[in-house]
Amino acid sequence: MKKIIALLVFALFACVPSWSQDAMSMEPMGTGGASSQSAGPLLNGIRTPLILGGALGFGSGTGVGSDRGIGLYQIEPMIGIWYPGLGVFRVGYGMFCYDEDMENGDEYDVDHSEFDFELGIHLLGEVYLMGSYSRVKELSDLGDVAWNEWGVSFGSLFSIFSKTLLFAEVGYRWVLTHYDPFKDKKVHGGRLQLNVGFASYVF
Repeated sequence: MKKIIALLVFALFACVPSWSQDAMSMEPMGTGGASSQSAGPLLNGIRTPLILGGALGFGSGTGVGSDRGIGLYQIEPMIGIWYPGLGVFRVGYGMFCYDEDMENGDEYDVDHSEFDFELGIHLLGEVYLMGSYSRVKELSDLGDVAWNEWGVSFGSLFSIFSKTLLFAEVGYRWVLTHYDPFKDKKVHGGRLQLNVGFASYVF
């Protein structure tokens, strides 16, 4: 069910640019001119830096062992504020599922979710540096667990159309100490993370 909801939200966000363009095309010429003048030159015609978007993330693992969750991926809808050439603040909710095998032969389905807060600053043109904080949860029949992650990443964006951005990011996340019900002990670690996605200005 979570996967279905995420896909629907992701598809909804993907439709935002076309809705905005259709609404603009339906405005009378007179009102459109007045609106453009009131918006002014801020952000090259963008009225507000509010963005909606989504990303597809690929991780090297869960961060607590090289044999756990290799090739994990997640869909993450997001909302935020992005000033081109200056900085970005995003909030996103990502999720994915994977199977965990026990030494005794038992297999468990694990639902992994992340609530991400990301703050970045542009360094050179379209290249930016971003720091992140994530609250992570994993739910399974063996036990539920939650922990914190800190991360840093580099990214670059590419503008398409007038109000849509494509971006790619690569970074590292530090997984803080937490109890692991599968290993029955406290663990910590780190992992690589790659995100590719889009962001569209709402107005």
